[in-house]
Amino acid sequence: MKIKYFFKQDCPKCPAAKEIVKKFEDIVEYHDLDTVDGLAEGAYYMVSSTPTIIVVDERGREVASWRGSLPTENDIRSLTS
Repeated sequence: MKIKYFFKQDCPKCPAAKEIVKKFEDIVEYHDLDTVDGLAEGAYYMVSSTPTIIVVDERGREVASWRGSLPTENDIRSLTS
């Protein structure tokens, strides 16, 4: 499993989301939507709001997502453990 965290620098909810995902540092990927690479990855997963947290399986298929909202640490832990 991997966690894909999409954010923008001016997003007011993104700092709180970052605090949640950094607890999973060994499996999280950070994608800044203000960059070309981040925007490309966001387009692939149809990200249209921030913060977006997507849990994907080993093949890159979406297992769960929170778009514009915040999961709890337990929400993510239940999917990744």
